[in-house]
Amino acid sequence: MKQLIRYISLVVVCICTFLLSGCSFVWTTENGDPATPEDIKASLEKEFAVVHPNLVLQSSVVEQEKPFQRNVYVFYDESNGFSFTTNSVVQRPTLPVPGGERYTNANFAYSQEYLIHLNAALVERAKQHGLRMATHEEVLKLKKSEATRVAGTNKIPLFRSNEIIFVDKSVKGEDILTFMKFIYSEYKPQDNRALLHPRADRSVDIYYLPKGEEDKTKAEYLIGFRFMARNDWKETMLTGIGSTGKDTFAVERDFVKVLDHMIKHAGY
Repeated sequence: MKQLIRYISLVVVCICTFLLSGCSFVWTTENGDPATPEDIKASLEKEFAVVHPNLVLQSSVVEQEKPFQRNVYVFYDESNGFSFTTNSVVQRPTLPVPGGERYTNANFAYSQEYLIHLNAALVERAKQHGLRMATHEEVLKLKKSEATRVAGTNKIPLFRSNEIIFVDKSVKGEDILTFMKFIYSEYKPQDNRALLHPRADRSVDIYYLPKGEEDKTKAEYLIGFRFMARNDWKETMLTGIGSTGKDTFAVERDFVKVLDHMIKHAGY
């Protein structure tokens, strides 16, 4: 029986190795070498080609020696202007077989840092539409605040999303629609889902904050949206609003109406 289980496991390993040969991990021994910086550079530049990365290795450190070696690499993306850190390890196999498997969190690390880096450009773009968008540093600070809101019968933190947008009475639903479409185009350039793979989807919450009010913890939550790899623009809007619109244009029309209504009645 044990031999049968081992045989089946080895067959599964062979199949997985074949299917996953282009992915971020491959089978090796417990004394094997992790993916090299060159391996990761080539993989990332292919996976995220839509944003034209040009990666330069800044440092390489062995955090743990063999068996099950663990390396840490720091890369700088010359094309997009940011650094990120990624792990490259040999870990115990997920399947019950001897040996080890190579694993790296490079895709997640790159996409997360890219999206965080993108925040600065979004903050400036928001101003063109009369919106105030929190910087990444402000978002982190607001999440640590003790401000809460009521959701149903529960109190929950007021700020929980990746990005935070503040609007006042001068803002129209059309302004928000235009800006949210821009965010979508940046998160999914050319509708490419690479930046929003499942572990890296993004949440954007919208709040009412009267003009001139500097204390952002006094903001009133209006609505939130999620940007996910599997969703197109229409489906992205529907993560926040309810709509029976048959096409994207109809949902956009409902989006504007909903936001106009929320802003009109906010603050009372």
